[in-house]
Amino acid sequence: MGDRLAALAFPWLVYKATGSALGTGAVFALYTLPWVVFGAFSGVIVDRIDKRRLMVAMDILRAVLVLAVPFLATRSLPSVFVLAFVIASLGVFFDPAKLAIVPEIVPGDRLMRANSLLSTGENLTEILGWALAGLLLAAVSTTAAFRLDAATFVVSAVALALMRYRAPVRDAAAKAAGGFRKELNEGFTFLRRDRGLRANTTMIVVCVAGMGAVYPLTFLFAVDVLGRGAGAFGALEAVSSVGFLVGSLALVALAARVRKGRVMIGGLLAMGICLALVALTDSVWVAAVPFALFGLANALVLIAVDTFLQQTVPEGMRGRVFSTRFMLTQGTYAVSVLVGGALAGVVDVRLLFVVAGVIVAASGLVGLLSREIRSS
Repeated sequence: MGDRLAALAFPWLVYKATGSALGTGAVFALYTLPWVVFGAFSGVIVDRIDKRRLMVAMDILRAVLVLAVPFLATRSLPSVFVLAFVIASLGVFFDPAKLAIVPEIVPGDRLMRANSLLSTGENLTEILGWALAGLLLAAVSTTAAFRLDAATFVVSAVALALMRYRAPVRDAAAKAAGGFRKELNEGFTFLRRDRGLRANTTMIVVCVAGMGAVYPLTFLFAVDVLGRGAGAFGALEAVSSVGFLVGSLALVALAARVRKGRVMIGGLLAMGICLALVALTDSVWVAAVPFALFGLANALVLIAVDTFLQQTVPEGMRGRVFSTRFMLTQGTYAVSVLVGGALAGVVDVRLLFVVAGVIVAASGLVGLLSREIRSS
């Protein structure tokens, strides 16, 4: 929930100060750029140390830094970009640890359902986060949003500290098994040699090339095209989150009866179509329909992909492989965000939604061409 507050407060703060579409897109990009810089490195760290302790430490550090944003923003706008980068850098260590720890506490045959339940919980709070973000920024200030975001990091740290978890013994052994460079190369090698994992990675990279631009485009669509301000952006993101919640709940019930490959391919095609349909809308209420369907399909794809990765990659290798994947996808995402923000200044936002939709749908076709994906 707190992340949604910050995700709206950061670009709104910059947009009000500069009025620049490129500057706004740069904030989104700074949230993904750390994956390019630290992604591979973080994977080795995740595989070497206690994942729970690592996640708690990252939460505490992020709480402190988020509190500093409104204080420094009044003195130096560039400092906002620096803080966005540093906060996102800490997430580079948190996110792969979160994904890698799940199969250590959940049996393999229940991973799909577990991921669906986790996704459901996350999106219930995400819906509240987008709605609250719009209300806070419209009625109070960005400062209140950042303060609440800091508080949620503290809550997360406490929850993780109370979780019953024992790090696998082989994590400690792996620490002394070889040099840092050797462990780093093992992650790249495993990702490159496994045919199914390689095909899945290619599919998702293509998807992200189109999806990266959607976030800043949605912001500019709500603010400039519809002329409804930050509240409309929050509303559209909240609607998308509602769709995501419905998709997550559907997989909780249907996890044992669906094929991951079909879910990934069909979901990606549906996401692309929904993005293209946004271009035909002229109000928040009408746009809410394709955004809701997009969120639903996105949930199906994300849960199926996470389950595929957790079942494909062995324990002790997950941190490195997941981080390498994150590095590739988030690097692509950062470029897409910057390109989308820059093009929005000279090209109609509606047309850019169509282009993004075509790229996302094309990723579904990539999956369709892979036997490993189709049969998974």
